[in-house]
Amino acid sequence: MQFEPIFKTYDEINAVAESFLASYSPDFSIFVDIEEILDNKLKIDIIPLPDLKNSFSRAGLDIDAFIANDFSSISVDEFIYHQRPNRLRFSLAHEIGHMFLHSYMYQEFTFESRDEWKKLIQDMSVEKRDMLERQADNFAGLVLVPRKVFKKEFYKAIKEAEDICEFKYDDNSDGIKKVIFRFLLPDKFKVSENVIRIRASKDKII
Repeated sequence: MQFEPIFKTYDEINAVAESFLASYSPDFSIFVDIEEILDNKLKIDIIPLPDLKNSFSRAGLDIDAFIANDFSSISVDEFIYHQRPNRLRFSLAHEIGHMFLHSYMYQEFTFESRDEWKKLIQDMSVEKRDMLERQADNFAGLVLVPRKVFKKEFYKAIKEAEDICEFKYDDNSDGIKKVIFRFLLPDKFKVSENVIRIRASKDKII
């Protein structure tokens, strides 16, 4: 496949994420209701499909959702849709990342089914595919854990964790961060521990 993804820095992706939030969640609240944005503002249907993740896994691909070529819908693994709310939020934001970061690719290639999308991805080199997926992951993290509120909430969580643990951050920073990353911030932002850890690392909070 003769296709060259456009390299984007983390700050460039953040600029796109902040523009997205300014348009669709302008209060930059802690909880970004990505499903409401898709449904009521972008008018994108969410379609649960049985065995979607497994069908891609059998082809060696780690994919649990994909956005339609015309951006009218996002198909998502049925189990994740019903049983993994935080994973669903991230997958939806990831697919919106493709829409806002990679529209040039969707304009160049067309597909109408799961199998056609699978073939398109398989024909792409691993390096190109990884770049696109990493960019969409970063966009999702920056939308669901906005930079404008993350640092403030992190430092608020330190105080909360100190109260829970009954010791100070300076006395046991690893213990405090464990509580923050595993419980406090994932619960506030409704994302996984891994998303919080990556965001903290990217923003050099830890």
